[in-house]
Amino acid sequence: MNELTRLIDSTTVDVSTACLRLLVSFLLGAVIGAERQARRREAGLRTFTLICLGSTMSMLVSIWIPQTYPNFLNGDPGRIAAQVLTGIGFLGAGAIIQSRGSIHGLTTAAGVWVVAVIGLAVGAGMFLPAIILTILTVVVLTTLEYFEKRALSGGVNKILVVVCSTADPDIAAIRRIFDCHQIYVISNSYEIDYTTDTAILTCKINIDSRSPYTALFTDLRRTGFVVQTKIVD
Repeated sequence: MNELTRLIDSTTVDVSTACLRLLVSFLLGAVIGAERQARRREAGLRTFTLICLGSTMSMLVSIWIPQTYPNFLNGDPGRIAAQVLTGIGFLGAGAIIQSRGSIHGLTTAAGVWVVAVIGLAVGAGMFLPAIILTILTVVVLTTLEYFEKRALSGGVNKILVVVCSTADPDIAAIRRIFDCHQIYVISNSYEIDYTTDTAILTCKINIDSRSPYTALFTDLRRTGFVVQTKIVD
């Protein structure tokens, strides 16, 4: 127990301290990664765990350099850790997908950035703040979505399927109809069948539970290219 306390409180980096911090980093990164994996997001368990481990190791190297080379005056060792967040920006950008005006993956990209910060905190020996940040991150990812989609908008989540008679429908026109009916689009997917020149737009929407679907369906059909619509739970 005394040895564990020494490792936790240590401000210097040795093999034992580095191993402990990497282990903690592995666990915290895996917790957030498991949540993203369960939701089948762009970055999952392996990605988040590796980011957290890499960030922790970068911070360990940043601490180890001035500790081992006290006369090293030609550079700033802190740059190693600082550049982690810059590099993570490119990785986060890879998690963001833009398709026909719709953007997906922003939450996952933000999670990638946060897990890098958690890794840096663990590498610096800030175990308690890192654990608290991990818990808060999981709460945000799991709980606030329900609050955002249900409590704030006061509606219910449904799946809207729109079948179009053309492979290149006017998505802007559909969005204007959604706005007119105060429909919030949570996510959507787009499938094109070039053999039949048709498209299927599947949207996860939040809509007022008292809203009549008939008016929505009528407005969608008036576009001229929507041939079929249906809503499922």
